[in-house]
Amino acid sequence: MLPPDLQITIFPEKKLQKFHDSIIQQIETMERKSFPKNEMMAIKEEISKKINKMLIAYCKIIDDDKKCNNNNNNNNNKKFEIKILGYLIYSYTSSTTTLPLTKILKLCVHPLYQKKGLGTRLLNNLFEKTGVPQRSKAKLHVDTKREGAICLYQKVGFKIIEQINNYYSVGRDAWFMEYSEE
Repeated sequence: MLPPDLQITIFPEKKLQKFHDSIIQQIETMERKSFPKNEMMAIKEEISKKINKMLIAYCKIIDDDKKCNNNNNNNNNKKFEIKILGYLIYSYTSSTTTLPLTKILKLCVHPLYQKKGLGTRLLNNLFEKTGVPQRSKAKLHVDTKREGAICLYQKVGFKIIEQINNYYSVGRDAWFMEYSEE
């Protein structure tokens, strides 16, 4: 089950500024644990690019409990930390001749929160922010062996367009997928 205090926001955000280094460190750790070396991103570099943005899913950890805050009591006076549960990095480019393009560059959900709807929530939040499909197209590449990710993308409306051989490295192919309402 996802924590009731789960929040999704664009990062960096002013209200999370004091947690910036901790958030980046947690995301870099998730990146190392979730992806092969040749697929890892330099997170700080990627989110510093003008067209790239990052959504983070997080909850607050009160005191030293190390668990997400499951009650919604007023904990404003207590010391808390931020726990990253997932993130999505995307680029958004506009065009004068076609619909703008939202390209999903990376989606990662902490293993403890996979298969609980967090990936879907991150994608739906992205669609809401970028206007997919009404005002923007969406595209991505995914490793042909990442069955869980492929299933998630298809569930929210992405369709496989073509296979790209050796996309990640020799012998590691990708599906090119586009969002389609049909």
